[in-house]
Amino acid sequence: MAESKIYVRATYFNQKSDFIGLQVRTDLKDTLIENRHFIKFKTEDFVNYPNIEKTEIYFESFENGNYKLLNRNLKTVHNIDYNETKEQTATLFGEQVKTSLEYIDTRSSYPRDSLIATEKTPRKYYRTNNSDIYAVIIPDLKTLAVSSNGQFYTKQLFGDNYNDISKGIKNNFKANNRFDIQSGDEIQLFYRRKWYNDSTGIAEYQDKQFKNVKYIGDTIIDGNKFLRMEIEGYNYLSGSKDGPEEFLIQVTDSGYYYGNQFIQFKEYSTELKLIEQNGQKGFFLQGVSKDTISGFTYEKIVQARPSPYRYFILPFFPISFVEFGNVQGIITYSKIKGIEKGTKRERTYITDKNNIRDIYSISDKKVALEIYFLDKLDIEIEIKDYKNNEVIGSLKSKSKKGINSFIIKTVKLEKGKSYSVQINYLGDSNSGSFSNRFKSKH
Repeated sequence: MAESKIYVRATYFNQKSDFIGLQVRTDLKDTLIENRHFIKFKTEDFVNYPNIEKTEIYFESFENGNYKLLNRNLKTVHNIDYNETKEQTATLFGEQVKTSLEYIDTRSSYPRDSLIATEKTPRKYYRTNNSDIYAVIIPDLKTLAVSSNGQFYTKQLFGDNYNDISKGIKNNFKANNRFDIQSGDEIQLFYRRKWYNDSTGIAEYQDKQFKNVKYIGDTIIDGNKFLRMEIEGYNYLSGSKDGPEEFLIQVTDSGYYYGNQFIQFKEYSTELKLIEQNGQKGFFLQGVSKDTISGFTYEKIVQARPSPYRYFILPFFPISFVEFGNVQGIITYSKIKGIEKGTKRERTYITDKNNIRDIYSISDKKVALEIYFLDKLDIEIEIKDYKNNEVIGSLKSKSKKGINSFIIKTVKLEKGKSYSVQINYLGDSNSGSFSNRFKSKH
């Protein structure tokens, strides 16, 4: 988590943050000062990278529960015993002052019991008589995460996307997204949940879903060129299969439209800058990184803004995708110019709970369902217009244990329109419901 070398600088007044700049840290070398191990590093402040406005040199040490930061002249900037839980005399921004401690609760689950601090708990050491002057240290990560001199604060940006952009800065990665594909080429976008085990600190994963995107060919509509694409997917959590369905990507000489987003053809590289949107300052960060999954290495363009979403563009295939929360998107398989790389994940079958295996239209007035049931049940199936929730088809029947196939007659379906499916079931010992949706092919 502490691999990020990107920081924001901001002021904080009237409970509102106002970005004033960005900062990049570059670790230079290890060194000994008075027999203590320090890392020499450089900070560069800017509004629009690489136009550097200010450069500083520092020496930093985490040793025996003590954090020490020296400036280029070896004068002490911070000196804090970060294992100390009581009031202490410490150095903050070059001044020896009395400091108090506050543990920062980063848990998101509720209800919250009283916090039991660990090495992972951020510790805020603040000037006892002025809480606006402080330093936040995370012992487990050996990092100064936030520091405030009372006028502005500097905060490290945490997350895999910031780590990726940091690697792009360090290695000067670049990528051109003018893809070259042929009919039949495809990629698999695989989503998984990612978290860190509190005991081991090792990342753990849970399969969530995959989407296979295939290039079928070109077409011309009203004089504009479109790529014909096919997408299908599978959800490991619900057991449901999506698609296949076709969609179009408009391509011009300067880029392509993925949904409502226009993605420009160009050479992508590091971009770090403050921007203004709707009268508020924010930031736009971009970098090129490389992922290796089971021996398969691919490039990706990473974009970040001050939001919970993480944005990615593939330079070798015409799609972009978004991550949110603890869900991570990776490319597990590609077939470009007929050359296959990686391993294509396949669907599994859930057998420990009732689930929809497949939904698809077989005509403009009939929908087929494959459903797995654990028991013999009385069931009711409703097909609804997704927009107005109007029932357009229904069926009452009985299920058998295992795979069941049903045909539901409907009013006339519209090709490409979304419809929802609601299944209610009742048995001797259990009852419940589940739902999904589909797009009509007819």
